Amino acid sequence: MPARRPRRAFAIDTVADGEPLKRADIQFDLLSFIFNNQVKAFTDSPPSKDKVSFRDLYVNSILRSPKSKGVLREKLLESPSTFATDFAKLSLITNVGRIATNMSFFAEMRTAQRTYHPIPSLQRTNGNLLDAPRIKAILKSCTLEGDANTKSALATPAQVLARSKDQPIPVISMPNLLTILTNHSEQIGREHIPEMEFRELFLPNDASSESRARAFLWLCHHYYEGPSPENEDDYDGDGDAGSRNPFSDPTRPGKMPRLVILTHEEAALENIDPEEEKDKAKQLISHREAIVQNNLLKESAKESKAKASSPGGTETPTKPKAKRTASTKATPSSQLKRKADEVKEEDVDETPLKRPRLDEEENINSRVNTLLRPVYLPERHVALRESLSPMPESRSHRYEAYKIERPRTMLQHAWHSAATSDPLAESDDELDDQHVRRDHAQRLSIIARLRGKAPTPEPDGLRTIPLQLNSWHDDLFV
Repeated sequence: MPARRPRRAFAIDTVADGEPLKRADIQFDLLSFIFNNQVKAFTDSPPSKDKVSFRDLYVNSILRSPKSKGVLREKLLESPSTFATDFAKLSLITNVGRIATNMSFFAEMRTAQRTYHPIPSLQRTNGNLLDAPRIKAILKSCTLEGDANTKSALATPAQVLARSKDQPIPVISMPNLLTILTNHSEQIGREHIPEMEFRELFLPNDASSESRARAFLWLCHHYYEGPSPENEDDYDGDGDAGSRNPFSDPTRPGKMPRLVILTHEEAALENIDPEEEKDKAKQLISHREAIVQNNLLKESAKESKAKASSPGGTETPTKPKAKRTASTKATPSSQLKRKADEVKEEDVDETPLKRPRLDEEENINSRVNTLLRPVYLPERHVALRESLSPMPESRSHRYEAYKIERPRTMLQHAWHSAATSDPLAESDDELDDQHVRRDHAQRLSIIARLRGKAPTPEPDGLRTIPLQLNSWHDDLFV
């Protein structure tokens, strides 16, 4: 047995965007031998159950895929011999992992995550060959009715062979079978292919394209239709037609046919690009460059228009505010955050009140003069007050009375009183401001509440003290 070759990179290696895939890259001759084989040896998926060729079986699987959109399905049916075959060839090499996920095959592609690569040998029509992720999604959804059940899903070649003996054929779709064979490529190579593993059938090598195509079809029939008898010479044609592998070598019954190894000169004669395909590649590349240039001009025009419409001449992107629908409700955390923001705004916002009307100005001025009337204090008290006052004097304004100060808490007022009061001065000489009056009002309100409860009823003739004192209750402290 010849020594196995070292492992090689499997996906097609491409560098730049727009680089075409040549016939040698996709092994065009191998794909042609596979899809041109007209032997009807494969059972079609339900409800047909007819014997069809590999090409028809694979195209029918793509047509039945729920991921195949209407436009693709119409194009496959419209051009069954050209576009359907070309798209199936591209899907097959994608199925076995030769196409990288970042490859795209239509010139109108816009995303920067993938690179465009024309395939002149497979673009004989104007049909859209999609990109690698969409093709993989289509193949992955090519399942039979039983494949959807994850508990009974097949995952290994041995499971496929075991089920094919107990259940009607087919037990799995062809795209899913090829995925299993690719995932177990080394195992398939050890059991059937001495020279290489399963995936290497699609790599450029010295084995002829025709012999590799025959080996591939034999493996597909072996696992799709079930294994054939050990001695195929005893087959008389009266038994199950699926038990005989039509791609086998009569000299090797029950085994995969041998690969034909070519010389370097003979291998160089395969997968040659004709001149018309080279010209086609140049046209596709020019078409792609024109589309990219057109897209760049459109983007530049949009940016210039946006900058011209902005006030400062520079674009200031703004994030649009999402509209809240009837079904959308604010979360508790967002409500609390909004309330906290409102409280912060109230703390820093000092919006001046509206200017009073002229007919109210005289009454307001009289009240302002009353509040600002001079108070004569002892010199020692005035000096102490000036030395302890932490705030500088503010200039008076004729509407300063309308800028209402915030009330102090009991702790703040106690600290303020301790810091600004003269303990040696008489309490009657203290300067009463609005905070002092508010503190006295709070104390009187508490006393009023206590006196209103049993067993201390309100004495007769006592003047009722309101719970909330305003500026017009100053006569209570006279």
